[in-house]
Amino acid sequence: MPLYQRDNIPLEKFIQLIPDLVYIQEFPSKRITFINRKFTDILGYQKEDLIQNDFSLDFALSESELKKWELRLEEYNKIINTGERIEHNIELKHKNGSKVILRHRSMVLRSQSPEAQFEILHIAEDITQLQKHNELILQQRNQLNEAEKIFKYGSWEWYVGADTVSWSDGLYEVFGYDAKDFEEKEMTFGFYQKHIPVHELEYTRSISMQSVQDKKTYYEFEHSIIDAKGVFKYLAVKGKCYLDAEGNVTKVLGTSADITQIKNYEQALEKKIEELFRSNQDLEQFAYIASHDLQEPLRKIAAFANKLIERSSDNLNEEGRFFIDRILYSSDRMKSLIDNLLAYSRISRNNIPLPLAEVNLNQIVQNAIGDLEISVANKNAQITVEELPIIQAFPSQMHQLFLNLISNAIKFVDESTQPIVSIKVKEASLEEILKLKLTDTQYWKITISDNGIGFEEEYKEKIFTMFHRVHGNAEFEGTGLGLAICAKIVENHRGYLSAQSTLQQGSVFTLYLPFKP
Repeated sequence: MPLYQRDNIPLEKFIQLIPDLVYIQEFPSKRITFINRKFTDILGYQKEDLIQNDFSLDFALSESELKKWELRLEEYNKIINTGERIEHNIELKHKNGSKVILRHRSMVLRSQSPEAQFEILHIAEDITQLQKHNELILQQRNQLNEAEKIFKYGSWEWYVGADTVSWSDGLYEVFGYDAKDFEEKEMTFGFYQKHIPVHELEYTRSISMQSVQDKKTYYEFEHSIIDAKGVFKYLAVKGKCYLDAEGNVTKVLGTSADITQIKNYEQALEKKIEELFRSNQDLEQFAYIASHDLQEPLRKIAAFANKLIERSSDNLNEEGRFFIDRILYSSDRMKSLIDNLLAYSRISRNNIPLPLAEVNLNQIVQNAIGDLEISVANKNAQITVEELPIIQAFPSQMHQLFLNLISNAIKFVDESTQPIVSIKVKEASLEEILKLKLTDTQYWKITISDNGIGFEEEYKEKIFTMFHRVHGNAEFEGTGLGLAICAKIVENHRGYLSAQSTLQQGSVFTLYLPFKP
C-alpha cells in the first residue's frame, strides 16, 4: 500500500501536524506503511528513500540497534492483546550522516491490511540534543566527582529553614564514608556536627548561623573533625549565601576541603623555621662573640711585635725582621677578617629592626669614594657616577654596600691598567621585577661596571657566599666576606644583587633596590 494513502486512519490530518515523528510498521516484518511529514524533517529521508529500500528502515539502523529489535519482538508479542504501550530509545543515522536519537512510544494495533495481521504505531520524539545535554551533565558530574577525590573536598547545599543538607559524594569521602551507603544524599546538621570536637562545636555553629543572620554573601573558616574511621582532620569551609527578592537568605552553597596535609606541612615548616632561626641566632652570636674576643689577643700580638722591633731592631738579623713583618702582616689580615665578620654578624642581626631613613645615594657614593681616597689616588682610578635617586634605606648599610662594590672595582684590576668604574641607574622594568620574583612594584636598577680582571661565569653565584675567593691572597688581598656582606645588605632591603663577568674583560654588578622597602 502506498505510503501516502491511509484514508482509513482517523485523524490523519491531525497526525501530520503534531511535532513528533509518527510512523507505522507491519509486525513482525517491520515494513513501514505510514509516515508523517516530521519523518522527513527529523531524519531527512523522503518517501522515495523508503521505497528504494523496500519500505524498511533497517538501512538507517546500526548493527547493535538491529539486534535490539529482535529483543523488542518478544515485548511486542506480549502486548498484542493488552493494548499496553512500550517506551524505548532508538539511534538512527540521519540522511546527512549525523546521529539522531528518538524516544519511542509504541503500541500494537490490529491491522486493516489483508497482508498483515498486526501493525506497530510509533510516536517518536527527537531527543538528540537532550541526550547530548544529559551526557555533558553526566561528564561534568563525573569530572566534578573526580576533582573532589583528587583535591580532597566535597560540596554541600543547605536550604535555610530545613534541617537537612545535601552532600556530594566527595563530602562523604572527606568524612570517611562511602557515598553508596547513603542513597538519599541528604544529611542532618547533627550528623555533620557530631564529627566536630566538642571544644570547636559552638565556634563552628555560631559562624554559620551568624553569616546567615548577617546575610553575608561569602564566608570562610577552618575547623577540625574526627572522621568515621577515627582519623583527625582539618577542614577549610567556604560558603556562599543566596538571597531572594526581599533580601532574605534562602540557601547556602559551600565546600569543605580536607587541608590536613597542608596544615601538617605548615606546622612542620613553622617548626623548622623556628629551629633554623634559633640556629642562625646561635651562629651569629657565636660569630660575634668569637670575633669580638679574638680582637684582644690579636692586638697584643701586634703590640708585642711592634715593641720587639722598637727595642731589639739592632739585634735582629734580616731573617728575624722578615718573621716579624710576616707576623704584623698576618695580624693585619686577621684584624680585617674579624672586622668583616663583626660587620656581617651585625647586618645579619639587624635585618629590618632599625628605622629606615631617607637616603641620598649620591651622598652615599661620594662618601664611599672619599673613604677610598688613597686607593683611588694610588691607582689613578676614574669613577663616573650618574645622578642617583633618594630611597628609603639604612644609611650605614648603604654606605658599606657601595664602599665594598667600588673598592672591589678598583682593587681587582691589573697593575698596568687604569681602573675605570661606571655607576649608572634607571628604573627597572615590570618584566624584570616579575622575572626576579621581587616583592615590591617599583625598583631602581643600579649597575657598577669596571674594566678589571673579571671572573669566569661559573663563579657568578659563588662569589656572594662567605669566605669564597676567586683570586688568591698572593694576587689581591681580601677576606672573602665583602660580597657576602653586600648580598646580605641587599637582602635586608628586599632587593636583588647579581654579577656578570667575562675573564679579563671586567665585571658588572647589578643592584635592584626598591623605592620604599
